[in-house]
Order: sequence, then structure tokens, then C-alpha cells
Amino acid sequence: MDRVGESHTQTGLNLETLNQQRRAFMDTPVLYLGPEGTHSHEAALRHFGRRCRLLPCLSHFDVVDRLCARSARPRPLAVMPVENSSEGPVTQTLDVFPAHPEIAILEGFSMPVRHHMLAGRALRRPEAIERVYSHPQALGQCRAALRKLVPQAELLAESSTAAAARRVAAEPGSAAVATLAAARVYRLAVIARDLQDSAANVTRFFVMRASRRNPQPTVSRTAEMRSLLYLVLGNRPGALLRALAPFDAAGLNLTFIQSRPLPGRPWEYGFFIEAATDWKTPAAEAAWRLVLALAESGRKLGTYPVK
Repeated sequence: MDRVGESHTQTGLNLETLNQQRRAFMDTPVLYLGPEGTHSHEAALRHFGRRCRLLPCLSHFDVVDRLCARSARPRPLAVMPVENSSEGPVTQTLDVFPAHPEIAILEGFSMPVRHHMLAGRALRRPEAIERVYSHPQALGQCRAALRKLVPQAELLAESSTAAAARRVAAEPGSAAVATLAAARVYRLAVIARDLQDSAANVTRFFVMRASRRNPQPTVSRTAEMRSLLYLVLGNRPGALLRALAPFDAAGLNLTFIQSRPLPGRPWEYGFFIEAATDWKTPAAEAAWRLVLALAESGRKLGTYPVK
């Protein structure tokens, strides 16, 4: 499915064409944060379908290594979580981009996320649970529910929700916050359903691909277009304000701003900024040129439809 990956270098491509390509090239590997039964696994299944060749990865580092491997044929895609409506950005995903300029964003999509408490089939009462394992994001999204349901339990971080379920399957007295799919995979009982504190708990995912080419917009006539930017600004008073002013002057809505530490430069930060634009208007492109003139450095990480 190199042709799917190459779609971000072609203009005039709409979502219907992209969906046709996804169906036509099922042999392309799609990487996700595993093991089987994670929310990333569920997102990849929903987005690409069960016939797609899904490959679990151990960590963000594993995803990046396999995504960028020059020997990989066909070139894989990756599905990675980027932001949750309750707990905010997934910073491990954002941190991929500054170190790997060859990685581009092809699409963005959102998925409702539901969390459930799972335990061994012999453990039926929440008050008997001593430890609860899950990914830190999941624990954060269920903070109030866990405090009410298992106030006696120690909350412990795992690398993923599915890894937590796998651990609990072999550890009496413990429970996991995970998916129903993980309950099936690891043969666990569902102690409590829908633990998420917010009924509108949604996670946003990116579809990404490594390419040596400069990414061009994937254009859709039917979906809203977004563009993610990465800016490094000088450590000067008002630097961020001045860099954002051209977007305001061009009437561009900024839907996401997140700072991240710059490696090797203590207390200095790079900024991820998402703008609701496909850069097709002269005003938008003029704004971007002015932002680049004001910044120490900057680049577009991808222009993509969001669903």
C-alpha cells in the first residue's frame, strides 16, 4: 500500500478515494500500540477493517523504528493516539515528530473510548481488589470512578491497557482497566463497565507514514481539513504572541496548541500548533510565511482530513 502512503503527496484526493485505496491494498502493514486488545488496536480495526494486516508494537519507539525502517516493503502505516478529550495530549506521540522529520500525518480520526474493570473469574467483588493496573491515560480518565469503586486499591501504571489485562490474568487480587476485547483475549471477568468519568470520552488518532518526500496536503471536499505545525521560537518575551498573530490576521482557527521541552535546551520549548486550514488560500500561505520569518524554525507535519 505504498500507493495509500503516497496519497499525501497528491493533491485533489478526497476521502472516498482514500477509502477505496484502503480497501484495495489490504497487504500493507498497519502498526499499532499493542498488544492485542488495546484501544489503539480497536481504533486500527475500526479505521482499516478486519481484513487489514495489523501488527502490534511494544512501544512508541518500536512503532517509529518499524515505520522508518528503510528495508520495509511495502512501507507500513501506523495508527497512534494523539489526544484524549479528558486527559489531553499523548505526549509520547507528539515527541516522535521533532526527531523524525520523515514521518508525516495522512489522516486524523476520533473514536469514543470506554473503560471497564477486568479481573480473574474467581474475583467477583470490587472490595477484594488490592491493585488496579492500566495505562496512565486510562487511569486518569477513570480517576473519580476508581476512587469510588476501589478506594482501597493501589493504582499502578502499565505500558498499555491490554498489557495490564495480561498481567492481571496471572496475578490474583488485582484488576485491570481495559477494553472488552482484552477481557475476551485474556479470559477475564468484567467487574464493572464504563468507568470513564466523562460520558463523552473521545481519543483522537493519527494515521502516519514515513516518507523521504516533502508531505503535500491530502485534500478532501467532504471533511474538515487540519494542518499540524511544529515551531521553535526564541526564548524572548512575546515570541509566542508574535508567532500566533499572523494566524489571527488571516482568520485561521487554531484547534490545538501544546508545548514540549526541547532536547538539550533546558526550560526551552517547541510548540505543536494545529490550524484548521488546507493552505489553499493566499492569506493562509502568507500567514505561514510570516510565521516562519518570526520563528527560529518551523515545518508542516501534515495536512489531513479529520473525521
